[in-house]
Amino acid sequence: MLDLISSESVANLIYMPISPEPDLETSARSSEDGTLLGNTSHLNMPAFIDFRNLLNPHILICGMTGGGKTYLAKSLFARMYMFSSSNVLLIDFTGEYLEAASSLQVINSPGLEGLFGEGQGVMHIDLHGLSESEKVAKASEIFDKAAELMRKRGYKQRNRLMILIDEAWKLIEKNKGLETIIREGRKYGVGLITSSQLLHDTSANILSNMATIFIFKTTNIKSLETLSKNFNLSEKELKSIQDLDLGSCFVIQLHKSGVRSAFTIRKVIGIRDTNTIRIRTGAGMEIGISVTEFDEMVASLCGRGKLVHVKDKVKENCITLPDLVAKLIENGADRRGILLRLQKIGFSNSSIADAFSIAISNIGA
Repeated sequence: MLDLISSESVANLIYMPISPEPDLETSARSSEDGTLLGNTSHLNMPAFIDFRNLLNPHILICGMTGGGKTYLAKSLFARMYMFSSSNVLLIDFTGEYLEAASSLQVINSPGLEGLFGEGQGVMHIDLHGLSESEKVAKASEIFDKAAELMRKRGYKQRNRLMILIDEAWKLIEKNKGLETIIREGRKYGVGLITSSQLLHDTSANILSNMATIFIFKTTNIKSLETLSKNFNLSEKELKSIQDLDLGSCFVIQLHKSGVRSAFTIRKVIGIRDTNTIRIRTGAGMEIGISVTEFDEMVASLCGRGKLVHVKDKVKENCITLPDLVAKLIENGADRRGILLRLQKIGFSNSSIADAFSIAISNIGA
């Protein structure tokens, strides 16, 4: 007689060689429940941050320069403000968030108190014109005041407040206000978004209190060892982090239930900014730079008189990398100069080589 086996038994015999996807029991179902990040790399599922399910609202973004850390940070604070009723405090050491913040409703008065009230908005504190010591002193003062207001606010959950500071957090690492927000922010609805190029250089206090970590491409051995040690990542997961494409990131989320989610986002979804020009590679990845930075790059390579000719190819604030290279060459730019500028922006050597190959083929040079 033929033995019968159940479909469950068959399923257990099937090996599916793909990375984990977000757990459906711990993931948001729509933008009403969480903040959309992008789609996962294998099953193309929408992935969200849903703070109701996470251990805390703190977020760390890490990876190599040019990988997409700032692009993700801008997308996070804009989407949290627009779609998740979150207030945002931007402590900006370099001035790089000015354009992104200016397009949102900015709170200028009555100071930090406005962020803890019933209203909703974004407060951008631009420190880039100060000396290094003045920046540190001002940022420390801001965190001390925010921690004080947070405790006065009590446990009543109004609009969530997210505080964004880039790698400059290391300069105020021992600040009491920062430490208070990291340790107690969860119960007051206050979260921290910060970044670090080298994960192993990140304070243990910061790392141990982050429920969501975005990891862009890194090949740094010590950072990979830190990931393996602290989050029990497999060799396969560590290898996938080293092979990430531009704009892709690996996500680790720690949930209240004790579940750990680990998955890859194919491409971070950004907010379209009319002050930004997006340069897209043939692989569909892109880097956004300000219009001012784009114009300066073209002027330095070709002369300001050629700017209008190069920007002919910019459509809806977007240009492909091969088209940009072709236009720069056609308008007299030195090829080594182009290479150096594209590297500085953050494009990989392989992406640049592909763009040159396509551009030269198209213009018959």
